[in-house]
Amino acid sequence: MDKFRRNILVAVVVYVIFAIIVIILFQTVFMLSLVPSESMENTIMPGDIVISTRTDIKEEDIERFDILVFIPPDNPDITYIKRVIGLPGEIVEVSKGKVYVDGVELDSSFINEFQNQAGDGIYEIPEGCYFFMGDNRNNSKDSRFWDDPYVPIEDIRAKAKCIIFPFSDVDLLSYK
Repeated sequence: MDKFRRNILVAVVVYVIFAIIVIILFQTVFMLSLVPSESMENTIMPGDIVISTRTDIKEEDIERFDILVFIPPDNPDITYIKRVIGLPGEIVEVSKGKVYVDGVELDSSFINEFQNQAGDGIYEIPEGCYFFMGDNRNNSKDSRFWDDPYVPIEDIRAKAKCIIFPFSDVDLLSYK
């Protein structure tokens, strides 16, 4: 075999090994999501591509305000990306544009407009479940509007870490 063919063969083998490693990583560790709606504006915009991790979604890893990818209880054929508002065992009250957990008003600094009163109510979160809301509260189909408002931990798929596209919007997704 001449040198040129050997170099081509080596390049193909390296490419195949690299592709296999990437596929395995995206099946077990990472998840890419294309965000189709405006429910998380201005944190995540429609058309953004978000990279998430699948390894830190146990109950002890999930905190209030984390942005998670999950299967909503009313539509098991799709995944949503929204912010955790209520944790297992808590009582969430949505009232007059404000959100309270166990009687304490939550920070809403990431909301860009006053929240209307759609979805006002009191939600008692069962153990092992979570309550989600979008950051664009006036245009988000979230826990407030589902027949079953609680997402069990086994339906959580990944924790959003950063926006990777478009390149002008690359940013970490962490609550400060």
